[in-house]
Amino acid sequence: MAITETLDYLIPYLRLEIGDTNSSAYRYVDEWLEIALVASIESLGRWWSERYYINDSNEVYRNDLLLFSENPPPVIQPSDKRPIIIMAAIITLQGSLESSAWDLGSWKDAEISYSNIKGGDVRENNLKRLWAELESIMTPPNKRLARAIKRSLPGYKGNSYERNTDY
Repeated sequence: MAITETLDYLIPYLRLEIGDTNSSAYRYVDEWLEIALVASIESLGRWWSERYYINDSNEVYRNDLLLFSENPPPVIQPSDKRPIIIMAAIITLQGSLESSAWDLGSWKDAEISYSNIKGGDVRENNLKRLWAELESIMTPPNKRLARAIKRSLPGYKGNSYERNTDY
């Protein structure tokens, strides 16, 4: 039986990363942040060859086929916590940016002008910063299926790999 653990202990770190630190008026409920952490591990699966899996109870367990530098507990290695938190922050902030995209705009009349476009720019720059940090910690997955292998072309004259074709 694989050792499992919940992701609840990462929620304070995620709150700190996304700037949701006012405990009297949190913007995000714990359940949504836990979903973002689960989605983070699932999203990072391609990045680190399915290092961790999630069961039906949203608990994390290790892939038995891979080697880890530390034995459990904890299930998630300390060096893997930062990428999980960064990806969860990206997922959370992208959703927040998408849901408030229609709220961004500017207007003015003869006396008053209003613009909150810079607020959207700040959030977008924050997402770019998080992506850059994630890519500096981990190597993104390759989009290539396989490397090309050079082979001979059978049936062509002058092909040194074929017999009796050097005319």
